[in-house]
Amino acid sequence: MNAIRNLTCVLVSVFSLQIGWSQTTTPSKTWHHDNKNANQAWGVSTADAYSWLKHENIKLKPIVVAVIDGDLDINHEDLKARLWQNPKANTKHYPNANHGWNYLGTKDGALITKVGTESFREYKRLRPKYEGKKRDNFTKAEDIKEFEYFLSVKADSKVQGYLNFFPYIKLTYEAYQLTDSLLALSSTNHNSIPLKEVANLKNADTLKQQYIDAAVRSSYKFADTTSWGLIYDYQKNEYFTAIKRIESLNNTSNPRDSIGDNQRNIKDKYYGNNQLVDSNSYHGTFVAGLIAAARNNGIGVDGIADNALLMGIRAVPDGDEFDKDVALAIRFAVDHGANIINMSFGKYFSPDSKWVTDALHYALKKNVLVVQAAGNDAKDLNVVAKYPQGPAITNKKQDSYLIVGASTPTGSRAKFSNFGSEKVHVFAPGDKVTSTMTGNEYNTASGTSFSAPIVSGIGAVVWGAYPKLKAYEVAEIIKLSAQHNSTQELAEQAIVPGVANLLDALKIAKEYVEK
Repeated sequence: MNAIRNLTCVLVSVFSLQIGWSQTTTPSKTWHHDNKNANQAWGVSTADAYSWLKHENIKLKPIVVAVIDGDLDINHEDLKARLWQNPKANTKHYPNANHGWNYLGTKDGALITKVGTESFREYKRLRPKYEGKKRDNFTKAEDIKEFEYFLSVKADSKVQGYLNFFPYIKLTYEAYQLTDSLLALSSTNHNSIPLKEVANLKNADTLKQQYIDAAVRSSYKFADTTSWGLIYDYQKNEYFTAIKRIESLNNTSNPRDSIGDNQRNIKDKYYGNNQLVDSNSYHGTFVAGLIAAARNNGIGVDGIADNALLMGIRAVPDGDEFDKDVALAIRFAVDHGANIINMSFGKYFSPDSKWVTDALHYALKKNVLVVQAAGNDAKDLNVVAKYPQGPAITNKKQDSYLIVGASTPTGSRAKFSNFGSEKVHVFAPGDKVTSTMTGNEYNTASGTSFSAPIVSGIGAVVWGAYPKLKAYEVAEIIKLSAQHNSTQELAEQAIVPGVANLLDALKIAKEYVEK
């Protein structure tokens, strides 16, 4: 999975090592709940918000939050009490859809996982028509436009690099293999050896020493404290990915074909199964925990929204999501009563983006709040198109679409977070936050993937406290809460250059309702 391209998150243990972040300052595992005035961390003031609700004698109404993602561990100790129960769970088209639906499943209960990037899939689809051709070979405007698109997906897929540099990739991998075998001879736990010690490895054989030196030079992107095991696994993945991509160039099929639907027909919509748990993924479970992990139960972590009911919709594979699955997932959520839809995914190529945009328009018209992660490429979304793309808003009452960037404990933009003064609406904690993992586990991770569910959780509490609000009003209140918590570091980074805050949102909502 290309996490930055698709699921927009990274485990701290990997990401921080890859870019050389300092490990000396570690924020509290619950910092995203903090009040900046009391704790000096720019969290969303969760505990203070619940104290305020108690003082106001407000009981929260249930709010259904659809998590469109890669998984949802419905058996997790901190989530199983927070699941949405489908009142019509066993229909003809969605049999046994007790807590949601899986658009990446086959009729016999299997799960589709690895599917590659959209740019590579598109390159393979268009390759027979355009490979080896030039712009001058085409006269029709639509062919010229598609040819230009072909060149862009080819460049993004990096397939030419694999073809041109595969001999080098293979030689580099052999250098890593030899270095790994030599390290294994010198240490019983060689995988934990830091890179800076690997660089000191010496061998009397000149050729072997050249291989060791080549492996160390090729590890320049890693911090010198990174363990050898992580580096070697990364290189193995690069090598075998290159082999798979080269071998698959003439094969236009993809793993999703086994689902059996017509992928080019949005009206062919009844497919998939009810399996939400994917033992190979943690992402959706992590997102769900930030929204609604059971509060004050003495185990694990606390979510933002004590009143949120989690609807799981599996539509995001290991790789780039398919537009059809996302569009139908949005419509499933709306048609089954979701108040909020959380979308912690994204990509930069979307051949059937209109299907998704139409589905989003449908959601906004139906009074649904949609919250989307901004992405983790440190890109300016004012100049770079990222999908899904929301519809053009022509009616204020349909302005309930929020794109969320990731902030740090100091109230600044996380280095990885996308931004955009015209495209990103607000920021929320997303740097080293802790939540639920598959199999009753917990971990700390970073990404805008985790900023979005924090905002979804804020939306659920505000809406639960003031259920007569409309979705667009909840969105407006969240933006106003960020305005109350703007920082100089976020200037020109978002439409509202601040960090969303639950306590402020509730106070604003009260004034909003009273007016």
